[in-house]
Amino acid sequence: MKTNNTIYKSANGKIKVLDFYNSILKDWTTPCREHQIITTYGSTFVLESGNKSLPKIVLLHGSGSNSAMWKADVAEYSKNFNVFAVDVIGECGNSAENRPHFKDKHYSDWLNEVLEKLKINQASIIGCSLGAWIATEFAVYFPQKTEKLVLIATAGITQLKLPSVLLITVTSAFGEWGFNKINKMIYGDLDIDKTALQFVSLVQEHFIPITELLPLFSATELENIACPVLFIGGETDCFYNTTKTAKRLKKTVANVQNMILKNTGHVVVNQSKTIQQFIKQ
Repeated sequence: MKTNNTIYKSANGKIKVLDFYNSILKDWTTPCREHQIITTYGSTFVLESGNKSLPKIVLLHGSGSNSAMWKADVAEYSKNFNVFAVDVIGECGNSAENRPHFKDKHYSDWLNEVLEKLKINQASIIGCSLGAWIATEFAVYFPQKTEKLVLIATAGITQLKLPSVLLITVTSAFGEWGFNKINKMIYGDLDIDKTALQFVSLVQEHFIPITELLPLFSATELENIACPVLFIGGETDCFYNTTKTAKRLKKTVANVQNMILKNTGHVVVNQSKTIQQFIKQ
């Protein structure tokens, strides 16, 4: 198993990113319980909300992010579900900095350990981008534990748009202009709040993103997904071809619903009502 403990450009940068994240958690308006789960892959930070007797939802954020991205969603989900927002290992949250390779089912095994320690036998899993890739792998290898699967702007179904990645890499060298250009590519016309923009700026300045390409799931793997699946993607996603993703899922997954959002890029927001309806079906 590969271990990488250099996911920040400096020790001071790590402190700045995590201090900002934890300041957001202090203002978390939804009542929650914090867990540090010890796994083979390192400690994993989890925020739990909602009544323990309610059906379970697990939230997995994207790359270069953490569970703060779910703040508004958790407020809605926790009214009807027992919600677990998980900081993915190797990302800029409060979990271990370990980054195993994206093969040999390391990430699904990691998530399975987390759920076992939390005594969760079955859950609906909602993942965004990298988190959706992890959710998909989990549903492939642990179908009996996956009740519903919600994939938002998911990786792993179609090839990454390498020209976009190259453009972002080059543009990042151009200071504030580059920062604004990158955000325009990723967020589109979304109005980003000040706090989120500050965090994005800190991450881009101090965090080293993953460079390993996420493997594509084979048709056989996708056919192994037994649960109902909802895919939501933006029509102008700069990283993945949403139309091709929807077509491949329709071809390989037995029970899938696809939603392609017009005038929407890689970042998808305000879908909690739709997602809850799907999970409750």
